[in-house]
Amino acid sequence: MSVITHDSIQPSAGEQLRQFVTFRLARVQAKLNAQSSRILKDHSGITLTQWRLLSLIGAAGSTTAAHLSREVAMDKGLISRNIKTMVADGYVRVSVDPDDSRAQNLELTESGLDMLNNTAPRMHARQDAIHALMDPEEEAVMNRVLDRLERAAEERN
Repeated sequence: MSVITHDSIQPSAGEQLRQFVTFRLARVQAKLNAQSSRILKDHSGITLTQWRLLSLIGAAGSTTAAHLSREVAMDKGLISRNIKTMVADGYVRVSVDPDDSRAQNLELTESGLDMLNNTAPRMHARQDAIHALMDPEEEAVMNRVLDRLERAAEERN
């Protein structure tokens, strides 16, 4: 009779993939993004990407698409398409940078500021609910781990 040990049991490729840190992070991110998107769609009609961009533009007062791209690690084309939509919807104003005529400054319009102010309480409540799932020590550990993972992701191998 042969003895089966833990070492002799090979997990399937699917089971192995489910244990990859990147797979797990992507899965959690997709679920959290879907949840945020539902909240925004139900209450404002803007997308999660648009809300993030509105938030960053609002916080900066004035910024550029290039700066937003670096800040959120998002494709410039995706940012450009969303900015065009937000300009057409009257949420963002674009002006030529007086110091660099190739750059365009982005600012919130009154409508954009209203949209941000109307959606922020719901999004902050959602963040509070997520934070409530962890005690302060767990949150501190998670933030340290995420910082390390982000630095590792920036390294060239």
